[in-house]
Amino acid sequence: MRMRIFLFLMIFPAIVNAQWNLLSFKAGVYTPYDLKTGAIYGIDYGTVFDNNISLMLSGDLYYKSIINENYLDNSERLGINIRTGQRLSEWIGWHLPITAKIRFEIPLERSLLRPYAVAAIGYGVTHVSYTAFDNNNQDNEGNSFTYNGVVWQLGAGLLYRIGRNTDLLFEIIQNSAEFTEHEDFNRFTTLNSSGLIFRLGVSLEFLR
Repeated sequence: MRMRIFLFLMIFPAIVNAQWNLLSFKAGVYTPYDLKTGAIYGIDYGTVFDNNISLMLSGDLYYKSIINENYLDNSERLGINIRTGQRLSEWIGWHLPITAKIRFEIPLERSLLRPYAVAAIGYGVTHVSYTAFDNNNQDNEGNSFTYNGVVWQLGAGLLYRIGRNTDLLFEIIQNSAEFTEHEDFNRFTTLNSSGLIFRLGVSLEFLR
């Protein structure tokens, strides 16, 4: 709780005084250590302090669903082939980090490309659920758990100017999200949701 309050106090003055004029949408692949590789989506909303430094509030969403199905037979009905199957189990995992982010662009003379470095810190939540379906008596078994805590990110990318105020972007980010949950009898469990993010996107800068 103290860490969350400290993070909020650090970014609150910038949030109040900023003129928000930067918006980015991103999508790509996330490769977490203890979860399954899946899609990740992101959005940045912030302000450009000068030509090279931007402050943003960011949200990312990783989501992966794995369904185990068994096909039993094929049959022809009304002139079409129809397969009959059973759903045996379903695994769903998602990870949601919300961060305050600083992006530093490296200007290159007479070039449409602008490399950048990015650093972020914030709060993240990971949820995982598993359900096993019993197709004989409709009695399903399952379990789920949720972990949360501080996350931080470091990465780099490229901006490519395609319009007066529009850039395409590509970035690789290390997302650090190792969470610990304390249980009874001085025991604890950990979940490492950390991993690499590879994604493409578009960045829009609104005219002042």
